[in-house]
Amino acid sequence: MYKPKITDNNFVERLRAKDERALEFIIEKYGGLLYSIIRKKLSLIPDMVDECFDDVLMKAWDHADDYNEDKCDFKGWLAAIARYQAIDYLRKAKREEFSQMGESLEDMANEPGFDDERFTRLEESIDSEFEQLVSCLSPEDREIFRRIYQKGESMDEISKDLNIPKDQLYNHTSRGKKKIRKNYLISKERKYG
Repeated sequence: MYKPKITDNNFVERLRAKDERALEFIIEKYGGLLYSIIRKKLSLIPDMVDECFDDVLMKAWDHADDYNEDKCDFKGWLAAIARYQAIDYLRKAKREEFSQMGESLEDMANEPGFDDERFTRLEESIDSEFEQLVSCLSPEDREIFRRIYQKGESMDEISKDLNIPKDQLYNHTSRGKKKIRKNYLISKERKYG
């Protein structure tokens, strides 16, 4: 069976057709960019860079049909996947630090020789990334996002506390996610040309 050569003009189409050669093309063309983004974000957990890179490629493979060339270029879309995946890895590392500790930080901080520097740096890195992402939102929407995504509060709690109906909260988060995505893609486009 004839398989067309993978080029700049057809690699997205071939990726959508689940042609593994398209994935190889993407690695050759964008691998350096992806590694750069992932290494920067995961500087505190460098042993996870390769695994995160693989997950980014799998997400591109699995969600190729979601890519819309009318909204952004492929490089920007792929860079966004890398950034979000790296943030997920930071969150996972933070959760694992907690579960390995088995006690509260307050209890452990009183033990001789306890050093929570790595945990603190992970937490600061996640918080910094989060603040950059939500900086384009209104103060009200930033507060909603912080409560949902940083504090893990339920929509019911937030709705009651802020006196906003839940359906409006869902609208806020939906619009906020779109705005964050658009803002992120624009900033990446400026940065990577």
